[in-house]
Amino acid sequence: MSDLVPIHAPDPAHGSHPPLEAAQTVPDRRRQQDLPPVIFLLTRATLIRLRVFLTGFTDELARQKPHSTTAATYHKRGTAFLRWLGQLDPTDTRRLDRTTFDAYRAYLEQRFTNPRTKNGYLVALRQFMTFLVRFHPGLVNYAAFLKGWDCSRTHTRRHLPAEDAKPFLATLQADARKTELQRRRNYAMGYLMLKTGLRTIEVSRARLEHLQESVPGTIWKLWVHGKGRGSADETVQIVREVYEAIQAYLALRPGPLHSTDPLFATTECLDRAGHTLSRAGLPLSTRSINRILTEGLILAGVKQPGIVVHSLRHSTPTFALLNDANPVRVQKMMRHKHYSTTEIYVEEVQRMIGGAEETVTQI
Repeated sequence: MSDLVPIHAPDPAHGSHPPLEAAQTVPDRRRQQDLPPVIFLLTRATLIRLRVFLTGFTDELARQKPHSTTAATYHKRGTAFLRWLGQLDPTDTRRLDRTTFDAYRAYLEQRFTNPRTKNGYLVALRQFMTFLVRFHPGLVNYAAFLKGWDCSRTHTRRHLPAEDAKPFLATLQADARKTELQRRRNYAMGYLMLKTGLRTIEVSRARLEHLQESVPGTIWKLWVHGKGRGSADETVQIVREVYEAIQAYLALRPGPLHSTDPLFATTECLDRAGHTLSRAGLPLSTRSINRILTEGLILAGVKQPGIVVHSLRHSTPTFALLNDANPVRVQKMMRHKHYSTTEIYVEEVQRMIGGAEETVTQI
């Protein structure tokens, strides 16, 4: 075996990726000839070169799906794999072979409890290895042979019960640590997410021009720029109470406001010396939205295991179905691509309310 030599960073614009150098060849007994190199020693030089390829891989994804978060997610998960490789015992024979991939699967088993999370890391690794094979035709994608984890059709994250949703919103509305502008913003944002099932990325992308009147003085709609989509091309219905909460917040926003301004914006933050730490008027990031609403859950005393900010999205169809909403309408409201996703909520609600025997009243 030989070590891998350093390479120069590939040029994403031209799609050129210098190949990794051979560490070992594997004979193809059927053809009585050697395949291209398929096993690599995992030295520091190897890891550096793999990071270059990872960047090329995720850059390509970003160009293919410019409005998706997939590239960032895969880069994070690919980096986790390379970091794990770098932490292996240097006394071991470290090679990019089946043993190494089996060991990584065992690591994921110990590192995460949610099977969907573990499968997500495996999917990212398989895709990255598929990308590597394009430049090293003899490389075996051992990640493709790793068995994933079975996922239950029930929710791994719980919905926020109705009796907890009310104190959560009340806490956002009365948080003494915040300014009046921040309290109104946080309350309107939490109320909107509970009523419509919006994701944090969709809230972050919402602009003032996306909020429009649907039925004069009664119903409004919000155009939604969903995940993986290039524009705001779907809508959710906004009821009067939510609309009024948003307007109460906007009434305190420093102006003038423009149609392209974010619906929910940052506020100016100063340090003790009066220096600006963050500017006002910028779109709230998904991280900021998660932090704000998680604080609300904690302060309200309703933050339990499995209750996270995304639980607000789970709550919306659960509440609707508990109130006998038509599942097809719920699918449209939640913008589920497949009815099978909505069906998970239907089954969950059916388990909550028990059997249907009490509805047989004709006899």
